[in-house]
Amino acid sequence: MKENLFSIIKFLWENKESTIKQISKATNLDKSTISRYLKNLKDTGVIQTVGSLKQGPKGGRKTQIQSFNYNIFNILGLEIEQNGINCVVTNLKGDPIDNFRIKEKINKSNLVKMIQKIIEEKKDSNICACGISLPGIINSKEGIIVYSKALGIENFKLVSELSKVNDIPFLIDNDSNVGAAYYNLKLKGSAKNILYVYISIPYDIHDFVGVGIGIIISNHLYHGSNNCSGEYEFKLRLIEKNNGYVNDYYDFLNTHLEDEIFYEIKTFLSKLAGEIGLLVGIIDPDTVIFDGGIKFLPEIAIKFLVEETRNNLFLSKQRNINFITEKKNEPVTAVGAAINFITKIFENKQYLAKIFKRQINNGALEIK
Repeated sequence: MKENLFSIIKFLWENKESTIKQISKATNLDKSTISRYLKNLKDTGVIQTVGSLKQGPKGGRKTQIQSFNYNIFNILGLEIEQNGINCVVTNLKGDPIDNFRIKEKINKSNLVKMIQKIIEEKKDSNICACGISLPGIINSKEGIIVYSKALGIENFKLVSELSKVNDIPFLIDNDSNVGAAYYNLKLKGSAKNILYVYISIPYDIHDFVGVGIGIIISNHLYHGSNNCSGEYEFKLRLIEKNNGYVNDYYDFLNTHLEDEIFYEIKTFLSKLAGEIGLLVGIIDPDTVIFDGGIKFLPEIAIKFLVEETRNNLFLSKQRNINFITEKKNEPVTAVGAAINFITKIFENKQYLAKIFKRQINNGALEIK
């Protein structure tokens, strides 16, 4: 794909509506070159004319307004969990157009088969790629599940195995990274550097709490030099001692008063805030997002966690950080898996060329 064409498509995808003048200013391309490419993109359905600007006092042709066609094809996003798979189909803007869940215990023996079954069921949904979120340590570059305790999988070349039975491209990553990717797109323009904290409360409140970290730097997902960014061991329990409470987390929340819950987990929240405060101080993001099972805690507990994290920050008064506690009902991680792939498509011209060549009349779009 030519760099000029890639620059134009990327600008159109990032901006809801654009004119040739705006594209020219952003890409430093002359208007005649842009017009030629826009005609090609319009003929193949990648963009569409959505209106025009009012004529100036001297009259002349009206300036047309172009918009990227986010519905030209779709992305499948899968969140793989120990006890099932959350599935979404999104457009190229990351907006969900379908979602469903498959309840079945997932492990190495059935993972590829289950993903293949979902793709087959959605074969009429114009899907061009699949993004997958997994628990554990994931080498996204090589498409390998390095280690997933939840799934009982180690050193498994998932993308290679999926590619043997499917002709669509795949991108895998861990659940914290795809959560970060979700917010990187949804908060673009208001957040540039993000620390995404996914807190997984186990079914048994006396087991260790899982904490995953996703990092966005300058609106790019950061994997680190060894693909291990965000891998940080937290050895914390929600409740250290068995005080006669039921073991199930949600039963615990439903059968006790908010003040009682807060009293029992206050020590955990203080320790967690200390750990997160240290990471926030080192990374210095503009936005910190708490997600996962933590969001079901009483409001008094959430506020305490945020304030304690602030209190643990070095030079806290000199930092302007927005703390967000996720309360969306949208399947963030499954959508994030799709968004992670969408972002990759429009950051890498090789990815974009591959997707367009496959989807648009077997290469009818002149991507050279």
